[in-house]
Amino acid sequence: MKNAILVPIDFSENSLTALRYAAQLALRHSWRVHILHTYTVVSSNRISAIEKSRLQDSLIETNKQKMAQVENNVRERYPSLSFTSACMAGNLRKTVVKLLEADSYAFIVMGTKGAGKIKGTLLGSNTFELIKASPIGVLAIPSDTPVFRLEKLGLLTNFKETEWQLLEAITKRITGNLELALLHVTERDESPKKEDVEFWEAEISRRYPLESIEYVEYNAVYRLDYHMPIPKCIDWMVQAKNVDLLLVSYNRKSFFEHVFSRSLTKALAHNLRVPTFFRNVE
Repeated sequence: MKNAILVPIDFSENSLTALRYAAQLALRHSWRVHILHTYTVVSSNRISAIEKSRLQDSLIETNKQKMAQVENNVRERYPSLSFTSACMAGNLRKTVVKLLEADSYAFIVMGTKGAGKIKGTLLGSNTFELIKASPIGVLAIPSDTPVFRLEKLGLLTNFKETEWQLLEAITKRITGNLELALLHVTERDESPKKEDVEFWEAEISRRYPLESIEYVEYNAVYRLDYHMPIPKCIDWMVQAKNVDLLLVSYNRKSFFEHVFSRSLTKALAHNLRVPTFFRNVE
């Protein structure tokens, strides 16, 4: 499965948007796509074994029919794409981790909202769990991503060496003429020194094959009359610089924790504007 993209889906429109993004990314690099759907087996003790078996068979058949429809749509829309698919019982996070141990994937691509009942959230719980568990990161695709475009990267930076891992992972996998915007959120108007920014830009230019590098910063404000928290600062910079793919290094000490707390209902309130690659760099 080398040079392949793993796309977990739940048959929601959001996950199918992610699948379309993955298909176009794969075609650009001559990669394969593996489509994965996992489901939970019927385990209630309140029904008989016969009824449980009947419900299980019905669930399996429904999933097969839905996957067959997805496969037909992919073939029709992307006739030259090489892909495989699988429906299996089990926990998504555990299943994906096992697949990553057995095979080599370039990316995991997922939708930012699933088929669950929680509305107005950033990520479905499955996506959030995989962001924390995946050793290769997760590329999260907003449900309203209009077209595939991958020319400009935006790196959320605090000038930490762990960010090299993120840039290394992206520039080794994605080919093409890529531009980079270094996006830095300041607080209390404490900007980094000009010479430090210039050193960072020069070091990135030396290490990675990028067409251009620019630095952008925005100050977070928490006043009652003017409220510009970190997530809104990120939105502003992403839109101002026409970023196609946002890069976020995830660790407990990074600003990832400013955007995502341990409480899912509170943490997932921020709405991603563009496809975003999250990777744990601990």
